[in-house]
Amino acid sequence: MNVMIDPRRERAERVKPNPIDSRSSAYKVIDTDFHIAPKWDALRAYMKEPFKSELTRYPLVGSDYSPKYATGLDGTGQDVLGTASTAAEILAVLDQIGVETVICSPGFQRPQSMFHPAMISVLASAYNDFLIHEVFPVSPRIKASIMINHRDPLAGAMEIRRVGENPGFVAVYTEFGGNYEPIGSSKHDPIFDEANKRNLVVIAHIGMFWQQMTPLAQGTRTWTELVGLSSMCTAITSVGSMIMQGLFDKYPDLHITIQEGGFWWLPDFMARADDYYLNHPGDIKLVERKVEAGEKFLSKLPSEYFDSNVRFSSQPVCFPKDPKHFKYLMEMCKGEDWLMYSSDWPHATFDPLNWVFHSHISEAGRKKILTENAARWYGRL
Repeated sequence: MNVMIDPRRERAERVKPNPIDSRSSAYKVIDTDFHIAPKWDALRAYMKEPFKSELTRYPLVGSDYSPKYATGLDGTGQDVLGTASTAAEILAVLDQIGVETVICSPGFQRPQSMFHPAMISVLASAYNDFLIHEVFPVSPRIKASIMINHRDPLAGAMEIRRVGENPGFVAVYTEFGGNYEPIGSSKHDPIFDEANKRNLVVIAHIGMFWQQMTPLAQGTRTWTELVGLSSMCTAITSVGSMIMQGLFDKYPDLHITIQEGGFWWLPDFMARADDYYLNHPGDIKLVERKVEAGEKFLSKLPSEYFDSNVRFSSQPVCFPKDPKHFKYLMEMCKGEDWLMYSSDWPHATFDPLNWVFHSHISEAGRKKILTENAARWYGRL
């Protein structure tokens, strides 16, 4: 008879160790993806009418599958470790998880998935004003990305112009998801224009509560498919659109951070993109940016844009069964140079920083992943 084990218990013991590895105290750790979830009434206080009166609770977004079947927990898995609604609560958590500086992301339901685009713009502005008035003044350890309505690129660009000079903001927050046109397409250039002018990194975070409404998701049934695998596929699509549609030729200094889309797919992506491009480059001249610029080809091979333009927040870190294979993957993916630590606190997918010390990573690599890579990438830190 087979002996049943509880996979949740086994997983929890592996990825949520207590305490945090004491060696982390020697580093000024930067957490590049930590979620703040302001109270709804705190956000409403910064909304304009008629939304302030009408939006008495957070608007609903689509979700056809409850993750409680997979996690054994009620809710969405977004607040497994708690909720940080204020600057004081953020600072308390940072001290517990060994982090010195944090770059906050919105921690509520997926904002881009709201039915009504005007609600997205209003919520984005309220969230940004909440940070400006109630979070940034409390501590220089707390930074954040500007929330925008990227479904309306002109509105998104306007919001960047409105708040983008505030030193608390180091990035612009966008999402990639199965319902959205990939953010690398030229329709989003108003957003890239404004971010690029202000030395703001553009963050592409997993979005769309599920990748539903797309052929990718129509046959899915499980949390692993919906979150673990389809998010990786849409991240690949988004990065492909950025490179192949000439985003980085138009904005050679633009920095993009991919969050929660994985990164072990990089070796195959780079080899495959280079091979296909070299053998079939004729349609590059037809994409919007190349038509505008009067150019026929990319300025370099697809794989060569990563060094200059794309980085990855580390969560989720997935380990091969054979430890030596982790070392190989880190080498092939240039992990010590391209990865930036992220915890994803307080979600069920939380990754504490202990893995950096318990794997085949050099001391120089630990410093890069925990601190130096992010400090160089985010020019306004």
